[in-house]
Amino acid sequence: MVPPHTWSSCMKQHPARMAEAERAAQEIMSSLNAYRSGLFKEIPTGLVLGTGWGDALVLHRSLEIPFHRILGFETLGELEGHRRVLEVGFIDEACETPVAVLRGRVHMNEDPRDPAVPKMVRLQIAMLCQLGVRKLVLTCAAGSLTETFAVGDLAFMQSFVMPGGHEEMPLWAGEFVSPEDVLALEWRDVAGQAAERAGLVLHPEGNHAYVRGPHFEGRRHDKGNLRKLGADTVGMSVKPECCVAALYGARVMGVAFITNDAVAEHSHEDNVARAKAASAKLGAFLEQVVRTLP
Repeated sequence: MVPPHTWSSCMKQHPARMAEAERAAQEIMSSLNAYRSGLFKEIPTGLVLGTGWGDALVLHRSLEIPFHRILGFETLGELEGHRRVLEVGFIDEACETPVAVLRGRVHMNEDPRDPAVPKMVRLQIAMLCQLGVRKLVLTCAAGSLTETFAVGDLAFMQSFVMPGGHEEMPLWAGEFVSPEDVLALEWRDVAGQAAERAGLVLHPEGNHAYVRGPHFEGRRHDKGNLRKLGADTVGMSVKPECCVAALYGARVMGVAFITNDAVAEHSHEDNVARAKAASAKLGAFLEQVVRTLP
């Protein structure tokens, strides 16, 4: 068996959380070797497909592992719009570009009473990093806070905006990270060219506000206040994953698909449907991104 990647990052990590990620990665690699002996070595690129993105990318010679069969996720339930499957395969038929894809994610808001939730939010990214992922593409559905970002557009995340109040992150004592610094601004042109080829509009300078949820922010005041802070988009993911990526020294491309504007009533079902309707274009975008990331 090929051992998980050994990171040279000097970032302090909680030993129990690191050990959980190592065990999960070892189990995943054992499954991969049993399925395709010797075919998978290190996997340098990972993707997290958010709400409505789950079926947007086709892999070749892949293996799917449901989350609940991975150590650490045994108690995870279902969530509409998220398949909760890890798929490892190749972006090309020649099997030259391996990629690990989370078709769905765990959110910090899923059960505020369950201490296992932040552990799973962390584990889903940490296990990818332990598999060797250094380039991470995080996608999500998000709401627009400005008329410039229209429903159906993509927003490339260049920074995070911290709203007022407490932000919970999947970090433990002493893990001081800067999630904004993992956002790979040098990949902006890659994203822009991929969006153009896929027939999508991409805004290259998006400032993303993370809110825990699961309640939507108010349209009368909350959205306007977030906009005044400089946010262009708002959503319930990406920033927690960037915190974990920072622990491992990974680089991140954050991309939001705009599913609703700042004035219409919210509907999770509508958001999922709008992203799924654009699935072919989103898949073409992701495939081009993976092929061209430096």
